[in-house]
Amino acid sequence: MPQAEQPRELVIPPPRADRPPLRVNVFNAMQKANTTLTLLFPYLHAGAIVPASSLFLGGPGQDYGQFYHHNSVDEVIIAFAANEATLETGQVYTGGRVHGVNSFLKDQTRPGSFALFTVTQRQLDEGPQPEALSLICSACRKQLFKCEFDGASSPEAVELDHPFATLVVPQEQLREFNADAARRTCPDCGHVNAPFPLRAWGWDLYASQSAAMAQARQALIRASAKGSE
Repeated sequence: MPQAEQPRELVIPPPRADRPPLRVNVFNAMQKANTTLTLLFPYLHAGAIVPASSLFLGGPGQDYGQFYHHNSVDEVIIAFAANEATLETGQVYTGGRVHGVNSFLKDQTRPGSFALFTVTQRQLDEGPQPEALSLICSACRKQLFKCEFDGASSPEAVELDHPFATLVVPQEQLREFNADAARRTCPDCGHVNAPFPLRAWGWDLYASQSAAMAQARQALIRASAKGSE
């Protein structure tokens, strides 16, 4: 009789010296975040598990709007704390590959309402990782805008060198969309849609500070090289 195949032992290799295990307090991280979605760790390489945290606050005149996220990898959402939100504290769920994204607040203008949660995805090991962001007409729901991009990472990517594409790429095209009333006018119903509230999400600030920090690091490298001459 053929011998039964022995079960394969699963072994997690130790971390690389340049990728030590890290920990962060999500409440402290979002206290200082400059965007509604921020990465909790700098690792963005191919195959990396990428946890990000998100925070939305209600208040007078607040409006985050809504967009649709098209992703080719799964997202796991954990609500760490929520008040007057559609999420419940402790709730865990997996988002659809195409899903609407908004503040998750029942009333965005209500002071004291908030939603704090994490969104975790795993970068693909290789190949393209298609991703997109879209907007629909607020009157008839026809798609008006779609930004498609590749969310894949290089094998050695870290956030400083490879700012999170989900935040950086769409905000560039959304600026153009917001500035062009013709693009915001629905071809089906003629409704002129309001500009997307980019500043409320903080993506533009993340992009500008990411560019500045990349330049700052190069300035430090040049200064170090000059000092060693």
